[in-house]
Amino acid sequence: MWRPAILLFCLFGLPALAETATGPRLGAASNFGQGWQPEMLDAAEALGVRDLRDAVYWDLVEVDGRRRFGTFQTRWPDLLAPRGMGTSLTVNNGHPDHDGGVTPHTPGAVAAFAGFAAALAAQFPAADAIEVGNEMNSAVFTSGPMREADLEGKARYYTALLRATHGAVKAERPGVRILGGAAHSIPLAWFGALSEAGAPAWMDAAVIHPYTTPPEHLRRQVALLRSVPGFETMPLEVTEFGSEDAGTAAAHFVTNYCQMALSGVTRVVWYPLNPRGDGLVPLIGADLEVTAAGRAYRLIAERMEGRPVADAAPDPFTYACRFGDRALVIWGAPREVTLTGAGVRALDATGAPVAAPRLSREAPLVIVSESAPVVLGGNVVLGPQAVLADSFDQFAWPGRPGDGFERFARQGDEVIDWELRGGQQRGGVPWTPYLGSARDGLLRMGADWFLPARPEAGPIEVVHRWTAPEAGAVSVEARLAPAERSEDGVDATLTLNGRVLEARTVTGPAVLRHDLTLAAGDRVELSVGPGATARGDVTAFRLTISRR
Repeated sequence: MWRPAILLFCLFGLPALAETATGPRLGAASNFGQGWQPEMLDAAEALGVRDLRDAVYWDLVEVDGRRRFGTFQTRWPDLLAPRGMGTSLTVNNGHPDHDGGVTPHTPGAVAAFAGFAAALAAQFPAADAIEVGNEMNSAVFTSGPMREADLEGKARYYTALLRATHGAVKAERPGVRILGGAAHSIPLAWFGALSEAGAPAWMDAAVIHPYTTPPEHLRRQVALLRSVPGFETMPLEVTEFGSEDAGTAAAHFVTNYCQMALSGVTRVVWYPLNPRGDGLVPLIGADLEVTAAGRAYRLIAERMEGRPVADAAPDPFTYACRFGDRALVIWGAPREVTLTGAGVRALDATGAPVAAPRLSREAPLVIVSESAPVVLGGNVVLGPQAVLADSFDQFAWPGRPGDGFERFARQGDEVIDWELRGGQQRGGVPWTPYLGSARDGLLRMGADWFLPARPEAGPIEVVHRWTAPEAGAVSVEARLAPAERSEDGVDATLTLNGRVLEARTVTGPAVLRHDLTLAAGDRVELSVGPGATARGDVTAFRLTISRR
């Protein structure tokens, strides 16, 4: 069985996939297979969308035992090639004539499913990939025995579909890519189960939908995925990601695209192209106007897609991607930005000019030049970095370098070390990697959240300790926000060399802030434990230490 704690060492010997990476191919998730919208296809073409992710549905094509591609919903891919567009087609749904319409699981139904996928590949030259399944690690898009199975059983059912589809499609059109994995989030346990079931042999690229991963941590989680046997160098595609916040969707698009590029992702598909009624921000609105997310799409296509990408981050508190030599995406801890030289401009995530550029954690800058290379430290000068340590930016998995904090749990005087957990290894846990402990099954932590515990042996608190590398005046700021479902909040204590600076019960969003003058070797510690109960105590947090 694949175990992340054992195979974590593999990360140090993996090839640096991002060293030769380019800006991933851009795509958009449409739903022409559910309802034909010619005006939306025109709008997509006008925006410059050239790659769609969509479906042609099995039960609409095969009726009374015969295949017919006779309606717009079953023929729409034929309209793409004249427009210079292509598509990947997702095959996921069952058919009422096979296994009662649930996810195919018997040999005959599996073969019929694969045969339909091959028929799609043969029918539509514009389709260059078949994506087998959609979020198959969830219960939402599966049914029947596969939905009821445990994670290993789901992986075996899915691998049977993948293997049959690979064989049938490749026999019809060998050049069509088979996209597998079909994962919501980045759950290492799911990919471990797929590895054990033999799934990697039957896919050309693995698929993730990283809705639950902050862009700043995507590379770190993908690096863990690369430790799973069979996925070490597998091409990786993000066939869905998006945002529910219209005000930040463009920024979300640009920051994710940057980090996906550095992760070696080869294709990035924004969800959705057009309104789907689920609250996610489309590229094109119901009025056929381009949204802020759509303007970000256009900016990325013009300045980043297909260009060599390099990590340009100057420190742990700043994130930056250099695309070619004429575009720099950058965001992070606030500080001034000075642009020098003719033709160097700062844009926001929608491509609009920024008159007075300044770094922020929320809004990336896109710095471009038409006349000379964009050079950080040359014609792009950053103000002094005030941040000395930040719990989110410097979060590192066990055994990885770069963490500015000692992180551990503590029960009484006993220190408890964190251990890597892959995500989705059992019910009720996150579907992304996180830190846990054998001491208590509820005790856990991620980059910007934690859950303390209260077993019978006594409460367990979550501790972050920072040791000052040199003397100086600093500001310490701890932001805590227990979930609304927390029954009695959490107990937070901030100390300096063991002396309590502040101790309080936190029941809602709160900030603990202290200005300190430190000597080299002084220790600042934030410890947070449960109240009388740990029920509902999942707590968002960030601890930042800055120069004054």
